[in-house]
Amino acid sequence: MKIGTDAILLSSLTPKFSPKNILDIGTGCGIIALCMAQKYTNATILAIDIDQNSILEAKENFKNSKFSERINAHEINIKDFAQNNISKYDLIVSNPPFFISSLESSKERRNKARHNVSLSYEDLILSAKRILCSNGMFSLILPYMESIIFENIAIQEGFQTIYRAKIFSTPSKECERVVLHLKTKENNSQNPLFNTIVETEIFLRDLNNNLTPEYNKLVKEFLL
Repeated sequence: MKIGTDAILLSSLTPKFSPKNILDIGTGCGIIALCMAQKYTNATILAIDIDQNSILEAKENFKNSKFSERINAHEINIKDFAQNNISKYDLIVSNPPFFISSLESSKERRNKARHNVSLSYEDLILSAKRILCSNGMFSLILPYMESIIFENIAIQEGFQTIYRAKIFSTPSKECERVVLHLKTKENNSQNPLFNTIVETEIFLRDLNNNLTPEYNKLVKEFLL
């Protein structure tokens, strides 16, 4: 199972609180869901994806993990799931389709994974809002330009940004990814996590191309 940097970054940057029900949207092979199960030891995790092969792979990975009793996978798109599901989630995580301005891939499966033709940002935002607990958090990672578009739409639909981390591969390069934590305007949690706005920058490598101590400390719980 290939472990991607985006998945590890998102998983590492989700905050320390106590979600009971977690939803991973667009799980792929299931790495984010597995990280959530490791990080939140009392949580139940559901991972969904529209791609059958991805779900089969995720189910196999879950079955072979020590978290198999707390984690499951389901083949469905988030729009249908949100419309027909009565459960609410304390934490929703996603590494959603991106490259919305680039040319479409010729292969259907890769196209579904890398472009938002099968999942608009509006659908993702509205679906997440429908099934997020009133005091819940929506966390995701996006390429920098797409994060601006996504965040603007989310704000228009009643979300507020409480955390924004700009990710740089090195100090000499432009921002490549952004991790966002969002809450709804109705969120009245007294947890300080939901009542402060945090903005930060994270550099993966230094100017000598060595992994930074900051990055190593951030991801060490998942890369042991």
